[in-house]
Amino acid sequence: MKPSAEIRPEGTDATLNEIAMLHRQSSGYYRDIADAMEQGDDTGSGYFTRLAEYHDGMLETVNEILSDMSGGVHTPSRSAETYLKKNEGRLNQALQSKNTAELAELAHENERGISNGYEHALGNTQLIDFAKELLQKQHREVLIWVNRADRFKTVPQDFNDHYDLDKK
Repeated sequence: MKPSAEIRPEGTDATLNEIAMLHRQSSGYYRDIADAMEQGDDTGSGYFTRLAEYHDGMLETVNEILSDMSGGVHTPSRSAETYLKKNEGRLNQALQSKNTAELAELAHENERGISNGYEHALGNTQLIDFAKELLQKQHREVLIWVNRADRFKTVPQDFNDHYDLDKK
């Protein structure tokens, strides 16, 4: 029997669909977290809202390319599920108990998982050059958000402008 990669090779459209799924899921979860935060917790809810907006922007860029490509229907694999999706029980428990530290840890692990997804995607030898360039550019931004998520665990976001892209 052939390995699954030979049966259904993951070309550019499949790879971009999986990256899009990571951003789509993350955006939704981060919006849910921001909505569930305490009314007076501007730092926490603002941070998760910014995370959602960042994922929306990344998703929009990937979707623009996908809409220009003519590809078949692709069903994302389980590897396209975010860390938050895979740990939904922990997420729900942290939301119910309003455990900001746990939510921050989950966000950090989720962003690291997305970075790993980009590394896996960039290792795909079947990627078209323009898609590889886009993923490399986006991965640089993902790494910035990995650092922000790590920092959010210990430093209030109000004082966390060190990694801002706008200041370069």
